Amino acid sequence: MSNENIVPIYAEGIHVMDNQGNVNLVLIFEYLDEDLYYARLVKKGGKELLEEMKMLMENMQKFLDEEIIEINGKKSRPIVQDVHIGFRGDLKRPYIEFYITFSGPIKKGLNKYDNWYEEEIAEYDYEILWIFPQNFKIRDYYIAGEGKIIGVGNILVVHVKKGMKVGKHEWIEFEVI
Repeated sequence: MSNENIVPIYAEGIHVMDNQGNVNLVLIFEYLDEDLYYARLVKKGGKELLEEMKMLMENMQKFLDEEIIEINGKKSRPIVQDVHIGFRGDLKRPYIEFYITFSGPIKKGLNKYDNWYEEEIAEYDYEILWIFPQNFKIRDYYIAGEGKIIGVGNILVVHVKKGMKVGKHEWIEFEVI
């Protein structure tokens, strides 16, 4: 982040897996930007905006490269495809949206997604959403926060509160019917 006065206030990670084990992930980070850093940058456009977006993508990729993601024991590398900067109804409320993909082998029966990353304390509230195909059923999971399985057993929603310890090893076991 190029401006120290930008305060993170909320985040959301939306994971959508298809029948072949391809995951499209949208990570959205919301901020409070009293100095209008992003509003000025977006309005100006051009080279500075492109450099900021390139830096955001590179920083997110470095962060993702520090994680270990496996699907059924096979390593998967998330790749940042693009980034978007927008505003939530007010120029002081920018959000940064990352579009990320990764994949792994899926089989009939029980499957497992594992994610290892550095343990930390959540600096803001955030939500994790996993949407699997309707013929996938979530059987068990361990992700810090308060979660629930909804839909026809194929959707997992987890809410994490600021100050919670998160990370280390998170996982989801799901069955392909």
